[in-house]
Amino acid sequence: MTAEADAALAAVVREQWGRLTSLLLAQFRRLDLVEDALGDAVESAARRWSRDGVPDNPPAWLHTAARRRVLDRLRAEAMAQRKVPLLVVEQSGREEAAVRVDTGDLVEDDLLRLVLMCTHPALDPAAASALALRLVLGVSTHDIARLFLVPEPTMAARLTRAKKKIVSVGIPFAVPSADVLPERLGAVAQTAYLAFTAGYAPGSGPDAVRTGLAGEAIRLVRVVLRLRPDEPVLVALLALMLLQHSRRDARVDEAGRIVLLPDQDRSRWHRDEVVEAVRLLRSPSLTGPITVQAAGYAVQARIAVEHATAPTAEATEWDRIVAHYDDLVALTPTPSARLARAVAVAEARGPHEGLAAMAGLDEELSHSHRLPAVRAELLTRAGDVEGADAAYALAIERCGNDAERALLRERRAALHDAPH
Repeated sequence: MTAEADAALAAVVREQWGRLTSLLLAQFRRLDLVEDALGDAVESAARRWSRDGVPDNPPAWLHTAARRRVLDRLRAEAMAQRKVPLLVVEQSGREEAAVRVDTGDLVEDDLLRLVLMCTHPALDPAAASALALRLVLGVSTHDIARLFLVPEPTMAARLTRAKKKIVSVGIPFAVPSADVLPERLGAVAQTAYLAFTAGYAPGSGPDAVRTGLAGEAIRLVRVVLRLRPDEPVLVALLALMLLQHSRRDARVDEAGRIVLLPDQDRSRWHRDEVVEAVRLLRSPSLTGPITVQAAGYAVQARIAVEHATAPTAEATEWDRIVAHYDDLVALTPTPSARLARAVAVAEARGPHEGLAAMAGLDEELSHSHRLPAVRAELLTRAGDVEGADAAYALAIERCGNDAERALLRERRAALHDAPH
């Protein structure tokens, strides 16, 4: 396969897999057939694009190829059953038309319908969110495993079991009535949160940030918020997402290299999104009793507000951020929250305090590159060059994202170049 064809196919799979799945499911309502057909279409594209060239509209090519494969399977099933489903008759009689798949083609209800199917109460909540990430938004199994802090084979097995359950139980591809929507809000919110995280900090691939995926997660929350106005978990989550997303244009330089928060050009932050997020955090819906999930999002948003409203990096109120992290860890003592708190502690009280706050995280974050990356930075500040070098080496070994790996290598090289 030529380099051009390989890059084009990788890009369309990464960026359009979820949309193609949604379009085909909206048409055929068969998860098993759709997934197999898309996989076959990708294999066909790998062979034909290198020989014939990349088509003008790669997503439409994959959609058409997958659609034909689904129809072939439906015809074969119909022949075996000695009957032809109405669906096949209708689709076969229609003229094939070019389908253009881009940012504007997938209507909001299609996206929500598939998320709600994946987050059906018959599925375990964690498996439901993982399945929605894979099917709806095209997040790779590797990146989903990183989000859930489990090995990739473990996550692959969970996804397979969840998909089999959808087929065996016959979970419908349909938006439930309003009276059952509340029971799925938590899972939908968690899915959106994880999708945003996968876009904001991709675990693999070449991109430092995937603004399209992060934006899609925000759009999903807005869609559900229109159906459930003033829902605390959605209000808090949208505020958090907007605050993080507001920095997207400053997070990479012209060459695509990562720009860390202290070095970002704050004039490039989207202040309108910051203003909207601050307004959301003042919503009356967040002043009364709320769920732990909603409270967790709200605390994370308040941490982000501290960064967004500080005029300079040096003016950041790190003691207040540490206090917010104390609240977050009390609510949800996840390894990721504890690591983030350690970073804040180091900024407020020095690298030795930060290193002490990281105690006990190695086992829980045994696959994460962020733990050794943070340790390397703090050891550098503490003057332990040898320890920092070893930590950077481990972080580089574990890191699956090209842009982050390049940054880690730069910082490790700078460690050796600096006078001691």
